[in-house]
Amino acid sequence: MHKFDVTELSRGDDLIQWDELVDISSQGTIFHKTGWLDACARSLGKKVKIFGCFHDGQLIGGCPLFLEKKYSVVPYAVSTCPMTPYGGFVLSKSPGTGVHKQESFSRQIIESLIREIKKEHFFSVSILNSPEFLDIRPFTWNGWRSHVYYAYYINLKNNLESHIDTRVKKIIRKAEDQQFILEPSSDISRYYDLFSSTYTRKKIKPPASKQLITELYSFIMNQKCGELVVARTPDDKIISAEFVVWDTRRAYRWSPASDALFLDSGAPSLVLFTTLKRMQGRGIPTMNLMAANTPQLSMFISRFNPALVPYYQVQSWIYDDILKH
Repeated sequence: MHKFDVTELSRGDDLIQWDELVDISSQGTIFHKTGWLDACARSLGKKVKIFGCFHDGQLIGGCPLFLEKKYSVVPYAVSTCPMTPYGGFVLSKSPGTGVHKQESFSRQIIESLIREIKKEHFFSVSILNSPEFLDIRPFTWNGWRSHVYYAYYINLKNNLESHIDTRVKKIIRKAEDQQFILEPSSDISRYYDLFSSTYTRKKIKPPASKQLITELYSFIMNQKCGELVVARTPDDKIISAEFVVWDTRRAYRWSPASDALFLDSGAPSLVLFTTLKRMQGRGIPTMNLMAANTPQLSMFISRFNPALVPYYQVQSWIYDDILKH
């Protein structure tokens, strides 16, 4: 075996190694897990391929990609899909302690994977890495384009009551006065109705089908890695929901939804605050609140005083290579 050998992960043992790597790597997320990827692939009719990089028989890095064809002819690959905000590269920790050794180790893994992905002759490759994947220089040095996005992280070790904006506290108290019932829910059908209406009221097609949400919900429940919290009125109308997932490092505000008629009630702020408290109670240190790339959502989330965190997309097109030559 070569020093860095890249191959597709398809055998059971390799996939077990992949999930173990995701669990220990700082870049790994719940969205990289094989169960999550498989649920998405089944529901969306896509093929997913995990490129793995080995060193002396040990998996030290990799990247899952969803394979698609534009116009049923042109092959391309993406690291994400609906309801999967992050994907991309996952690396093991460098065996060295110095900066030079760490950067050299990571660069060799990344470049080995890039070379193997290039052999697939995709028309384009688009990879949206998790926020913990900071060093994209091996991509840009190899001619890839880059784009920066942002997420909001909140430290759950803080005293949340004193940490959030004063205006949010008033909104939460207003919602509490209306005696909404807040509780975990397993009613995925009613949740999807609310989720779907959140988009259709804006004349936007929902980003995910009920089948996809149901498949992912089954994975989440099986792995015990998430929960759905809803607010409902005394007459049992669900008006706001927060669907949260988590992994070994943090929680993610995965899929919120709200009834447009109750946006001014304060229910969305109350449900989010309740969810933050529940994650805090689980001992989860950090929660990714997402939502930093949309002005209206950013205005809502920023009142919880989170930290702004960048994450990066890297892209390669076949005609970029043609122009080089």
